Amino acid sequence: MKYLKFIILLCLPALMLSCNDDEQVRAAEALRAQKYNDSILTIINQNWKFNIPPVTPKVKAKIDGWNEWQQFKAELADKPTGSLNAYRGKVKAIAEKAEELNKTIPPFFNQPQMRSRLGVLMTKVRSLYTYIDLTVVQEKKVIQYIKEISKETTSIQNQMDEMVRFSEIPMEKGEEELLMALDTVRMANPDMIPEAEKKPAPATPKKMDSKKLKPFAPPLKELKPKTEN
Repeated sequence: MKYLKFIILLCLPALMLSCNDDEQVRAAEALRAQKYNDSILTIINQNWKFNIPPVTPKVKAKIDGWNEWQQFKAELADKPTGSLNAYRGKVKAIAEKAEELNKTIPPFFNQPQMRSRLGVLMTKVRSLYTYIDLTVVQEKKVIQYIKEISKETTSIQNQMDEMVRFSEIPMEKGEEELLMALDTVRMANPDMIPEAEKKPAPATPKKMDSKKLKPFAPPLKELKPKTEN
């Protein structure tokens, strides 16, 4: 028992020193991460620019009631200030607004090409949130996705403008252009082709071999003998 107490007394200071060392290591690592993130915050703040041009007047008239699109762009334009957590909160708000876009597309723009572009935009926003929410933020990825979100948002507005212009082409003059555009969309999205068009054409009936046909003769009427007068 005496030896046991002696061993415990010897080990206790070592354990306390070990715990203190671990705490110091963790504190040093946290301090380094904080200093790194502070420098990252400066870089992100300088590059937080969503350069999206205004829509054309005709597109504006078509999306005037699409509140979710207006709210999404408003979140992009509202630059956060303060800590890195403020930027994380902003990206989360942008992601929430982007989630609603595909569910609320105006009927005029509710076409496969528009839904596809909105899906790509949503993927970019999620990626931005992933990289800015890391313990050690990857500033290069954050800056990359800021630029890509700007590009995708601009592409969506260009797609809207193109759809409006196509709708204004008189059918007798621009029918060929319109059909070509529709064919391009359908080729890019084979799932959109109606099932009736996917069915193979009916087989051409085989020609009958004339040599195998038996001659056909109508039934002969019974001949009656002529009666003598």
